[in-house]
Amino acid sequence: MRLGPALVVGWRDVRVAAWSVLILGTVRLLVGSSFGISCPLLAATGVPCPFCGTSTAVSATLGFDLATAFAANPAGPFVVAMSAWVAVRRRQTDLRLPIILLGVTVAAMWVFELRRFGWW
Repeated sequence: MRLGPALVVGWRDVRVAAWSVLILGTVRLLVGSSFGISCPLLAATGVPCPFCGTSTAVSATLGFDLATAFAANPAGPFVVAMSAWVAVRRRQTDLRLPIILLGVTVAAMWVFELRRFGWW
């Protein structure tokens, strides 16, 4: 089933991203929450981006603190689960991500963050 145009990502790039999430999330968990990337949009404007809290959510998920993970960004546990799945899967074909699905997901994440930061 096709949902219109799709972003096609090479499987090797997907695996590199998945391993990066798992390794950097574990490093952040071990080093502490002070290690991470600050959101440039939040720092410059005070408005959170859709991805605010993702590094906290990923580290919390890897530390089995799901309450903190879901509070920071509900996408975090999903990102960890998909990264672990990709890391162990042997696939050779490219990944097709429907653009409409990406758009809806990012919009939902942004609504969550705007509500979390009191903007909505």
